Amino acid sequence: MKKSNSGRLEIVQISRAVAILFVLIGHANNNFYQQIGYDWLNIAQWERTGGVDFFFIVTGFMIYYLYHKHAGNKEKATQFLIKRIVRIFPMYWIFTTLALIVPYAFPLLQESYSVEVTLKSFFLLTSAPILSSAWSLTHIVIFYFLFFAYMYKPVIMKPVIGLLIGYTLLGEMNIFPFLPSTIFNVSTLEIFCGALVAHLSIHFTNRYAGLCIVLGLAGYALTWIHNIYSLTFIPLALAYGSCSMLIMYGIAEKDKTKRNVPHILSYLGGASYSIYIAHGPFIKVYLVIFVKLNFFDIIHPFFGLVLIILLVTASCCMVYNIVEKPLVETLRRTVFGKKRVTKPVPPLLAK
Repeated sequence: MKKSNSGRLEIVQISRAVAILFVLIGHANNNFYQQIGYDWLNIAQWERTGGVDFFFIVTGFMIYYLYHKHAGNKEKATQFLIKRIVRIFPMYWIFTTLALIVPYAFPLLQESYSVEVTLKSFFLLTSAPILSSAWSLTHIVIFYFLFFAYMYKPVIMKPVIGLLIGYTLLGEMNIFPFLPSTIFNVSTLEIFCGALVAHLSIHFTNRYAGLCIVLGLAGYALTWIHNIYSLTFIPLALAYGSCSMLIMYGIAEKDKTKRNVPHILSYLGGASYSIYIAHGPFIKVYLVIFVKLNFFDIIHPFFGLVLIILLVTASCCMVYNIVEKPLVETLRRTVFGKKRVTKPVPPLLAK
């Protein structure tokens, strides 16, 4: 595969930004519906918007693309797992703690949690964590541990992962409904589908990259139309996952040559984890403030929704600059004993 001349996946950077912004929009709309009854395009009634599905595909793609060549290298496998833990958990713990503390300043957000729920949330042992917007992180962590095992012992893990994927498909068809839903889950399967796209992109030239992107986008549009008008029943995870794979396969081919992308989109791609982790609490706080100020008596809820999305995005970018970057750099120096990473690795969407 001919890699990008710039050494970075510029369009994939944009796709990470787009994926996380779709997730943010969906969560913001759901909060608006719960708090003031406003539901843009009836999105709150949809089972899913497709943002998280694209999120999973991009995550699997990036992990496999960056680390597949180290399969069988135990030292690299260990480094991979440590880097993922360093990147994921400190930020996650900070905002889970804030999710527990902040409601005391905003009584409307007050919720009580048992010790069991709190502990399970801190260690991502539940699909319904206290930081509710991070539910998908459970599936991503499972994927990271499986990918670590694959890097460590690829000969053993290839059939194990194959069986996991097969049993997950059987579980989705209710043939084995008793399987643990957290592990044998379509969300985890989508992340592996992203890795499959990376494998295909590395080993094959896609001569129909543009067509793949167009078909994938058209599929998303048709699925959204289906959601708005409830035309018929379709399995949304399958629809979104397939379309996301097509889009990602096309993007990956386009990214084999140097691309100039807007700096703001590249930046948002880099800040994607901060946006992912921090957007839930920020949405709740801004919405409570707007309601307290009777803001929606002045402007239409749609414009309030747009404004909160912009405020939340800006706030999360501040978190990225002030908290995530220095925190991760400090932890990496502490763990690996280096002043800087010798070979820059683009931060991943679901870190």
